[in-house]
Formats: sequence, C-alpha cells, structure tokens
Amino acid sequence: MTTPASSARTLAGALSASSASVYVHPGRIAASADKVTFTTVVGSGVAVCLWDPVRLVGGLAHFLLPEAGTAPPAPRHADVALKALLEQLTALGGRAFHACLYGGSAPPIASESGHLGDRNVEAALALLRARGILVAARDVGGTGARKVVFDPAAGAAQVTRVGGA
Repeated sequence: MTTPASSARTLAGALSASSASVYVHPGRIAASADKVTFTTVVGSGVAVCLWDPVRLVGGLAHFLLPEAGTAPPAPRHADVALKALLEQLTALGGRAFHACLYGGSAPPIASESGHLGDRNVEAALALLRARGILVAARDVGGTGARKVVFDPAAGAAQVTRVGGA
C-alpha cells in the first residue's frame, strides 16, 4: 500500500466510504469532482493519479507509451493523456495538483533504448516536472502488474502487486 499522507487505516476507511468506483481501462483517462475512487491494473504502462487537495477534484490517466510521436494522438500516449487529464481537472475547478505514479514494470523483452516501463516512468516524471506538479508517492519498476485503487479525496492509493516482484 502506498499512501502519500495517510496511514493504511485512514486510507481503508476513506476507500470504503466512497460512493462509486470507476474502472480506468489501459489507454484511457477519467476525472471527477464527485466522491469516487478510480481503479486500474497497470503493468509496463503507467497510472498517473492527479488531484487538487483543496478543490477535491481528481482523476487517473493510464497510458501505455511515452509519447505520440508521429502516431495519431490518443490517451494511450503519456503526453496526450496527461494534457487531457489536466484539462478535464482544470475544467472541474482544479488549480494546484499533486500526483502519484504507479506501474512501469519491465516487459519480458527490453530494447537497446531501455525497457518500455522505464521509458514510460521517465516520460511521466518529465511531464509532471515541466508543469511543476509534486509527485507525492510512487511505486514503479519491478516485473509484475499492480492493481491501483485511487481515492482523490484522501489523496492516496491502495496498491496491490499482481505477480512478479
């Protein structure tokens, strides 16, 4: 379990008190000003959880590739996903964001330019840094997947390893 500012007991209470859960599929984003939790399962991709602790809006981007490059832009790319998520959260009233970062595990085959998980984590960190967004918690790398349940109201996520290390 990874929590930026709360104990496991506090997080468990906050998660159980939430009224709805939204599953975020790979290559998608979700944002809300309602009391919800966001759930995803991430491997070499990265789940970026963003929230504004004052305005209590939050969301999750689950991207699969570090950048769109010459491909048609889609939220499966880090640059497109984070820009779209920030736009949605700003439209909901968010102004000052914090982030949590999960995933980036190593796929079975690595290329000369490093494995995809590392490149995804590096892209997320660079994009967040460029926007001055504090990374409050992270659980990245390794070889297995992670189930992430993010509660924007608590500013925390419950992370469960699924296989691997």
